[in-house]
Amino acid sequence: MKYIRSALLLLVIVVLCGCFTAPVVPPRAGGFMNIEAPLDITFDNTQIGPKRGESQSIAILGLFAFGDASVAAAAKNGLIEKLDHTGYSVLNILGIVTIWKTIAYGE
Repeated sequence: MKYIRSALLLLVIVVLCGCFTAPVVPPRAGGFMNIEAPLDITFDNTQIGPKRGESQSIAILGLFAFGDASVAAAAKNGLIEKLDHTGYSVLNILGIVTIWKTIAYGE
C-alpha cells in the first residue's frame, strides 16, 4: 500500500510539472541553447502578420531576473493592434545568463 501511494504521488507530480510549459517545447541543452518556437498549437493554421514585436526578460545565475516578457509588451513594441501569432526564443549560456524573448506577430 505504501508503494502504491508513492507511485501515485510521483505520477501526480510528473503530470503537474508538464502543465506549466509552452505547448511546443524544443530540446534543452545545458551548455549553450539558442532556440525559437511557437507559443500556441495552431501555428500551422495561422497567418503571420507583417509586423513583429519583441519583449524580453533576463535572468543571471538563476538568482536575479528582470524585464517584461509579456505578450502585451511585445505587441506594443511592434506597434501591433491585432495579434495573429506568438512565439518565444531562449538564449542560455551555461546557465549564467538566460534571455527569454516573447515574439508577437500581427497587424
